[in-house]
Amino acid sequence: MEKLKWSRSVNIGLIALILLLAYAVVRQRKGQNKSILPKLSKQETLVRNLILQGKSNKEIANELYISLSTVKSHITNIYSKLNVANRRELLENSTGAST
Repeated sequence: MEKLKWSRSVNIGLIALILLLAYAVVRQRKGQNKSILPKLSKQETLVRNLILQGKSNKEIANELYISLSTVKSHITNIYSKLNVANRRELLENSTGAST
């Protein structure tokens, strides 16, 4: 009888552990789906959208009233955050959701 009680306790513990792990997996997956695109700053988002419109660096600088070197810095950050190497890849990977 004592072995039966011990066996039930072990089974209940294992079930609780399985439920806890399943809950953790579900929470992790929900967290991953919240943001597919990495968080770009407001200015980086503006630069990205202008790139997607086909604007040159100089046109972007003039439109946003920032220097050409600032545009280049934003583009470097955008490429890094989105894991792309150039404008072509940025255009290919764009979902079009923010244009």
